[in-house]
Amino acid sequence: MIRTQMYLEEQIHKDLTVLAKQEKKSMADVTREILKEGIKKRKATDTSGKQVLQKLLNMRVTGGPPDLSLNIDSN
Repeated sequence: MIRTQMYLEEQIHKDLTVLAKQEKKSMADVTREILKEGIKKRKATDTSGKQVLQKLLNMRVTGGPPDLSLNIDSN
């Protein structure tokens, strides 16, 4: 493990203290668990837009002016 320091908002510190007492763990253990869960959740979130693009593709929109790509900037 690597030792590190950080500043916490007062309420977060209080919440961590309460959780640690409730779970009968050290504040460091509770903090590590919360960080692991949060990092895992963030990594699992798709921020590439791939899902949105797939939904648009599945809509199979057709039609529109045949020369739309040629005249897109003509106005």
